[in-house]
Amino acid sequence: MMKRSRKLNIVIFTALMLLFAIAISAPTISSAEPKGEPFVIGYIGMVASPGTKPCMDIQKMAVEEINATGGIMGRPVKYVVMDNKGDTSLSVEAFRKLVMEDKAKFISVEGRTEICLAVQEASGQMAKQYPHILVFNGPMGSELTARILDQAPKYDHNFRDWDPEPAHYAQQKYFFCKTVPEYQKAKKIAFLWEDLAWTTEWRKGISYINLPTWEALAKECGLEIVYSKAVKPRGTMYLPILQDIKKADADLIYYFSSWFTDTESFAKQWSDSAARDIQVNLYGGVSQTRDYWRMTGGKALGVVGSFTDLDDIPLTDKTIPLVKKAQERKIPMQIHVHIAYADIYHFKAAIERAKGTGDIKKLIKAMEDVETVYSLGKMKYETKKVKPFYHSRMRVDPNSPYKTYPGYYYQLIVQFQEDGKVAFLHESCPENEKAVAKWVDPKRYKTMKELRK
Repeated sequence: MMKRSRKLNIVIFTALMLLFAIAISAPTISSAEPKGEPFVIGYIGMVASPGTKPCMDIQKMAVEEINATGGIMGRPVKYVVMDNKGDTSLSVEAFRKLVMEDKAKFISVEGRTEICLAVQEASGQMAKQYPHILVFNGPMGSELTARILDQAPKYDHNFRDWDPEPAHYAQQKYFFCKTVPEYQKAKKIAFLWEDLAWTTEWRKGISYINLPTWEALAKECGLEIVYSKAVKPRGTMYLPILQDIKKADADLIYYFSSWFTDTESFAKQWSDSAARDIQVNLYGGVSQTRDYWRMTGGKALGVVGSFTDLDDIPLTDKTIPLVKKAQERKIPMQIHVHIAYADIYHFKAAIERAKGTGDIKKLIKAMEDVETVYSLGKMKYETKKVKPFYHSRMRVDPNSPYKTYPGYYYQLIVQFQEDGKVAFLHESCPENEKAVAKWVDPKRYKTMKELRK
């Protein structure tokens, strides 16, 4: 009897172990191959652009990740890229194809305000017949989101993953009043402006919110503007400009640049010019990546600007893993690339909140309601109905634009130093300084003369 009981126990134990082995080897529901009609996501941009192609590449990577873990609600995601060759009319044609032929429900447009405005108009005309969500990836043009309230409900389905021009006054006042005079010991400033629509309001002021020009803002902070010029994004001969800046006796050049600006050529010309000992601050562009040092052949020595190629600083639990994956694929991690990736997961969260895309009003509401965490902070769209903040990515309080929402966008400011070392100096707003204090130190800043020794 004892032997029979023992044998029975062995049989039962073996059966249980076999069942357990089968269970752990079987794919989970979340990793099952997605099936059914795909959710179609499209991107309209210039494939040859060093600023736009990384957005496409990183979104494709995000879609591959989602499909590898079961898709969205068990359905696959299809990603379609449309090359607009930098042309407005081609952008509109690409949009029409995406909504009419590809049945795309989510479409991103590259960050030139001029192109986004043209696509937006087509989007408003076609939204009833072809319901969709349109997201502007990276433009600041205030009119894009001002239209949503002015012409409601025509553009209710439009969102901007960037923050509009008025949202940048908070960080700029911090730079002008704190970091430039205190950390960089500069007082006489030369302004260079990328001559595109996105810098217009900063140059002319914003009457509808009663915000001054940035030159006036700098003067309020005790700085002296000794030179100011708008320049073409690409193909500019900077040497005569730099010579004039040297004559103006500036001690800092502030270039309001984007990923459309040829900042690598600027750095090369600056470092060989009479103005080479004048500090340079760049607003944005490829200088946000470690690769900028190589692209300039080391001529970027001393350049200060925001930096988002964060492979060793965990701003969130997603920062380092994302940047490491991007580096493996040789995708440069400028800020708008981080946000393009975040957009895909925000779409996913919105679809899941809306239980699919059958009802576009529910999907719009879900886009407003969900909050996701991405590599540079928290991602959420502004729902306060204040122009032009409404349906833009949250960054500052629309009713008090000099006040930053902490945690929604961490922007670290760095300086390229000897051998391309990146020295992390400070954050771009006082509200976020405490959260990043262990990674930054303004005392690391070095003057051009110190670096050139």
